[in-house]
Amino acid sequence: MKSFGLAVLGGILAVALGVTFLLASVQRSDASTCLADPSNYPAEGINGYKGDQLANAAAIIGAAQQLSLGEDAQIIGVMTAMGESSLKNITYGDWETSGNTNPDGSATSSIGLFQQQDWWGSVEDRMDPTKSATLFFGRLVAVDGWQDMEPSHAIWRVQINSDKNHYATYDTDATAIVEALSGPCGGSGEWIVPARGTVTGVFGDSRGDHAHMGTDLADGTCDGPIWAASAGVIDNTGENKGGGGYIWIKHADGVMTGYFHMKPINFMVVEGQAVQAGDQIGKVGNEGNSYGCHLHYEVKVNGEYVNPQTFMEGVGVPLPR
Repeated sequence: MKSFGLAVLGGILAVALGVTFLLASVQRSDASTCLADPSNYPAEGINGYKGDQLANAAAIIGAAQQLSLGEDAQIIGVMTAMGESSLKNITYGDWETSGNTNPDGSATSSIGLFQQQDWWGSVEDRMDPTKSATLFFGRLVAVDGWQDMEPSHAIWRVQINSDKNHYATYDTDATAIVEALSGPCGGSGEWIVPARGTVTGVFGDSRGDHAHMGTDLADGTCDGPIWAASAGVIDNTGENKGGGGYIWIKHADGVMTGYFHMKPINFMVVEGQAVQAGDQIGKVGNEGNSYGCHLHYEVKVNGEYVNPQTFMEGVGVPLPR
């Protein structure tokens, strides 16, 4: 699991509680459902969870992403809600169902996906899936060493229930849901956004002695998947001082797309290989002249560099901002 700067979280957390989360930038190649589009969630469900349960899981995943927390934390968040409420945003808790009390004898006041009591926040916040998840993640990252713990033990440090292994049974189902709710979003399927995150660097920016020839996408984490933006053939792969490990894909109509700052060990394709939109070709890295893990994405048309944001808007898949 990746570490996360707590100093950064405080500022993000304050903003996150007051905004609507943007989920449409999230994609994966090995699943078919866009996180931002509940209408496409499988009617048969995922590992027994369906409908509002999947929508609640999507809110948890989105809250983690807005805090720049990776898939490990997203799975932990979904595991927690499974263990506390079966991913149902309920208005009652252990007092109503089992007569449980706090150590001082008072009735428990647990509600919502995470069964949070009064001291977590207002009723409105605890019953809001995104805000309650943000409250949970704020306490999770404050647990020293949570990234290196068994997930159920990390959850126990936040929830403080009687059995630190209570949540372990939900690991497989939570993983399946996180993966399944991260399918490609937007467009006709011919083009997709090639990585998670939002635009953090734009085409044409001055970079010392040269102009920035691509657009950067980042979600604050390393090793996230990089996908082929459209169908084509792997034209060349390699490594250079400035861009680290790179992959170029040749598409139809004189279009080529380039993907930079990877570790070559994380290449998942070889030269001459045919790929489809959404096939994973590598992992987000921090190699070369880079200041944090991100995808540097380039587009050429007939050999000329073009602005990736303008190009992607033209094919119906704007890069998330």
